Amino acid sequence: MAGLSRLALGLILLAPGSGIAAEFRYSSALPDEGQVIDTRAQEQCQTMSLAGARCLPATDLLGPHRRLPSFRDILWVFGTAGLRGDETLIVAGSDPRERDFVAALLYLAGQREIVVLTEPLPRLLAAGAAAAPGEPRGMIRDPIYRASLREHLIVLRRELWSELQDAAPPALFDGRGDAEYRGERVRAQRGGRLPGAILLPAGELRASLTAEPRPTPAGLVGYAHDPLESLAYFTLLRAGAGFEARVYIQGWRDWAARGELPVDHETLPEPVSPRAMPTSAATAGPGLIQQLLPVIALIIALLTLFIVISRRSHRWTS
Repeated sequence: MAGLSRLALGLILLAPGSGIAAEFRYSSALPDEGQVIDTRAQEQCQTMSLAGARCLPATDLLGPHRRLPSFRDILWVFGTAGLRGDETLIVAGSDPRERDFVAALLYLAGQREIVVLTEPLPRLLAAGAAAAPGEPRGMIRDPIYRASLREHLIVLRRELWSELQDAAPPALFDGRGDAEYRGERVRAQRGGRLPGAILLPAGELRASLTAEPRPTPAGLVGYAHDPLESLAYFTLLRAGAGFEARVYIQGWRDWAARGELPVDHETLPEPVSPRAMPTSAATAGPGLIQQLLPVIALIIALLTLFIVISRRSHRWTS
């Protein structure tokens, strides 16, 4: 399957194609104009960032267990970051996945133009870029984010399952690693992949980006493990590689949880035997105490002997 990945990647990267959309693109150079969005942790952003940057950490856009909030809540967060939707944004950070996740949400929310800065922020700051503490989000949304959602780029689970049953199903790119694609590594209720998906790991694609235009397979949909990884993969496909891709945001974790949906190369995680469970502090306690019982008994005996000898000695000397 790793060979399949390299073959698919080679065919895709060598073919002529449609080009990268100017409204959503990667750039290694800091543009002269645009509002900088710092996607690093709040503390890092507020300590020092690019001059004029606003802080919008990826964690502010995720719920427990990396669950994605509703777009209504996401738009409210964008408003608290001072965004309207009609600006040119420069999305920067130090973690490519978190940076691309934030960029994807902004793009799907309808942001007019987004430049994803591939040069890590710490490296830019160390090189002497104009710097200042980043501006944190406000308590209220001001202004109101008013862009129109790019809903046609979002594929829901039922919609995707319906499309996969068509005579001409959409192409699927799986952005996870080789072990997860083959079901050897399982982070969900099942292992495997969506029916007919082609392995194109995010790591391999990111390392193989070129400026050459390339074609988009018909109806392309990209997905990865969960919302964070799927949306980051979407940015990589669309802004980095220039594919006219759509995204199945909920990703493999969501698909695998629905046992009625078919998968390729299905595997199930092995049940964990109590004997195979890692030793925890709670389970280790009784066993440890049993091992220490002889030592404790010896200490008590020595203390008792010491007390007896001390009392006799006191009696003789008094």
